[in-house]
Amino acid sequence: MEKIILVPLLFIAFNLQTFAQDWQLTLSSNVYYRKWKLTTKAQKEEDVIAGASVVLSQNGKTIQQTTTDADGHFVVIVPKGGEYLLTVSYQGCNTKYMAVNTNNVPDDFNQKNWKPSFEITGGFIMCKPYPGISYSSLTTPLVRVSFNSNKKAFKDETEITEQGSAIVGKIYADEDVLFKKFCSTNKAGDEALAKPDCPLAKKLYNEAIAIIPGEEYPVTQLAKVGDCLKNQEEEAKKIADQKKAADEKIVADKAAKEKAAADKAEADKAAKQKADDEKAAKQKAADEKIAADKAAKEKAAADKAEADKVAKQKADDEKAAKQKAADEKIAADKAAKEKAAADKAEADKVAKQKAADEKAAKQKAADEQKAADKAAKEKAAADKMAKQKSEEQNKSNKGKMPDNSKEVTPITHQTDNESSQGDMDKGDSKYHIPQVLGANVYKEKIKRGDELFKMKRYLEAKGAYQEALKAKVKDIYATNKITECDNLIKR
Repeated sequence: MEKIILVPLLFIAFNLQTFAQDWQLTLSSNVYYRKWKLTTKAQKEEDVIAGASVVLSQNGKTIQQTTTDADGHFVVIVPKGGEYLLTVSYQGCNTKYMAVNTNNVPDDFNQKNWKPSFEITGGFIMCKPYPGISYSSLTTPLVRVSFNSNKKAFKDETEITEQGSAIVGKIYADEDVLFKKFCSTNKAGDEALAKPDCPLAKKLYNEAIAIIPGEEYPVTQLAKVGDCLKNQEEEAKKIADQKKAADEKIVADKAAKEKAAADKAEADKAAKQKADDEKAAKQKAADEKIAADKAAKEKAAADKAEADKVAKQKADDEKAAKQKAADEKIAADKAAKEKAAADKAEADKVAKQKAADEKAAKQKAADEQKAADKAAKEKAAADKMAKQKSEEQNKSNKGKMPDNSKEVTPITHQTDNESSQGDMDKGDSKYHIPQVLGANVYKEKIKRGDELFKMKRYLEAKGAYQEALKAKVKDIYATNKITECDNLIKR
């Protein structure tokens, strides 16, 4: 195999030219395509590539894009004052990267009509990837070019270049191992084919195809293996036909001897069979007479046993019928007693439930009457207290009211859709009338009803909501809750 050479950089040269005042870096190189012809040895073929893609980018944004010409050459203009990435790619090949840094150039170079250039004389060599080889390290730049203040020119950074050389060297070494394995397998296949050991040759060429799929040599050699196998099959068939003819003669001779022996044996067998048949016929007649006598005796015994069995079965059936009738009478008497007891228990239960329901209804009516009486007393007391407070307030306000004072806005009656707080109508007066009588009673009853409802004491909750309706007639909330309580009580 060839000696490994670092790609894409072999020699780095630069030229200083003085044309423009505001400088840019002219970057140029060539792109080559390396192809390996792999047989029993590895042969390298290398030529320039026309149409290879060259892209200069910054932070993922394309700055300039071009393609190589017929000679594989390209030129890229790199702006000053930035970090850039040069990407070289070709269909089916591994992409190569190069970093370019145009920062850190002294300002006085702009005043010298400086136009720097940098040429990668070794160029970029593009190769297709091979199976089993890791090319992930190629995703980083193999070379980094920046301004060298000592040389006062753009140079490659030694450390990065050495790292790139190591990366490419490792890949070439891995490919070299792969190529050697592929080529040695082909060589072993050729040796097996020359023997000829066609099955072994076929196996080795298939192994080579598995090592590097798509290579032409092992596929071509497999066609020769096919011819080899065909010739061997024809030779084997000829030998087999000769052996078959010899075997058939041996078989024929053996068959003739066996047939003669078989014919004699068959004649002996027929004579012996005839004697045996005559003896068997005599023995059969004697056996049939003995069997007939035995059968007559067995039939007589069987007839007697069947008659005894029928008589016994009849007696057993009559006994079973009597027992069944007695059992059915006992079961009927028991069922009648159980039904009478169940009917009595059900009647007692219904009577007890009716008495409990009547008692509960009386208690409910008493509770409702008691609650109504209590609410009426509370309302009367509240009305009286509110009236006293109103009179006292009027007396107090009368003594304090100035000559031009406005009259107090009268209390307005609330509708079912208004708040139960009893606020006075809005007006210019600074005086306020106490809240509507019964508002506190309504709130207290609603609150109490909600508490009882949460405790699932629906009958008591209903009474509380009914008391609230007395304080606020036709209240929707209280009416709905009473209906809900009735539905739950009926369950």
